[in-house]
Amino acid sequence: MPTDWELRYQTGDMPWEKGEPNPALLEFLEQHRLEGRVLVPGCGYGHDVRAIAQAGAAEVVGLDLAPSAIAGAQAWSADRADRIKRPLPVSFELGDFFALPPRHQGAFDWLFEHTCFCAIDPAMRGAYARSAAAALKPGGHYLAIFYMNPDMDPGETGPPFGSNAEDLDALFGEAFELERVWTPTRGYAGRVGREAMRLYRRK
Repeated sequence: MPTDWELRYQTGDMPWEKGEPNPALLEFLEQHRLEGRVLVPGCGYGHDVRAIAQAGAAEVVGLDLAPSAIAGAQAWSADRADRIKRPLPVSFELGDFFALPPRHQGAFDWLFEHTCFCAIDPAMRGAYARSAAAALKPGGHYLAIFYMNPDMDPGETGPPFGSNAEDLDALFGEAFELERVWTPTRGYAGRVGREAMRLYRRK
């Protein structure tokens, strides 16, 4: 049965909501900037969106299926703008990553993945890879933090759903060229060593 993400937000059942950007993303942003227009699917409350914008991206769009996620992202961003005394170049849209509107197709220089891929049913991963390719300009980049080995209870099936290198190679190999793979040294508590970062270029 598909997860009711709006219900999860309304009931506070959000173990993925950490109140801060992913530490592995922050580690990457210390050395690199995501330039141009950036899309973040499954953005939640938008912590990664704001971190990417703060690091110098021209525009960052957060997309989520849950109205409460978008409302929360907008509230967090308003508070952040008040504290830094300037607005960030961010926007948040209610929408389905698997049904991107024409204005978002081929429109982004970067796509950042953190929580969306591991949350969807693995049967949808082929469609996810096609949507990621459709969103990016030729030569655009896809930066992902993949949850390779979630710490699951016995009998628990997810989400989050784990990944493996062979499946990722098969999913993204047609439309993307893999430029780099590494294990981040920072992460949320309990995740260090369980995640892999991959940087792809859209063919």
